[in-house]
Amino acid sequence: MAKISASLLSADFGYLADSIKAAENAGVDEFHFDVMDGHFVPNLTFGPPILEAVKRHATLPIDVHVMERSPEVMIPVLASAGGDIITVHIEGVADIDQTIDIILEAGAQPAVAVRPRTPVSALWPVADRISRVLVMTVEPGFGGQDFLPDTLPKISEALSMMQTIHSDHPFEIAVDGGIKSATIGSTGNAGAATGKSLER
Repeated sequence: MAKISASLLSADFGYLADSIKAAENAGVDEFHFDVMDGHFVPNLTFGPPILEAVKRHATLPIDVHVMERSPEVMIPVLASAGGDIITVHIEGVADIDQTIDIILEAGAQPAVAVRPRTPVSALWPVADRISRVLVMTVEPGFGGQDFLPDTLPKISEALSMMQTIHSDHPFEIAVDGGIKSATIGSTGNAGAATGKSLER
């Protein structure tokens, strides 16, 4: 069953509460909240106060996508501010097992993301500890980028890996970047079940 995760980067920040309610009324399944530090990716976005504001108005789960170097210190703060799912990049942490422990201790669901050039095989050591893999279908850092078609095989590879590890447990393959009406079909056919979208 495909799910839609509404990107808050696409919201009208002047009318954030209205944007949240409009997305929920449109039938999205969750919200995607990007946290960027200007170092791991060349952009800055939201922090905990904005996440708290989103949580006050949202009734759906919030996936906090942490694009930071060494995000371990911020994870408990983001979980406390309203993050239901905390997605970290395998490339941004020194010890992914320890980072997953921190997410679990903070009371959130851990997920791990891979950039377009990172092999899915990097996730094998922790695949049994997560129930969601996020395959980046653009280079992370900025909204509105075009979908990278050469990431489609990675979606299928992630699906195969998780099917092997989680043969009797539910899991999700999510995609992020350039997801719109023209690309959602191909990502779904490749194995993605959750896509970050909302076209302006």
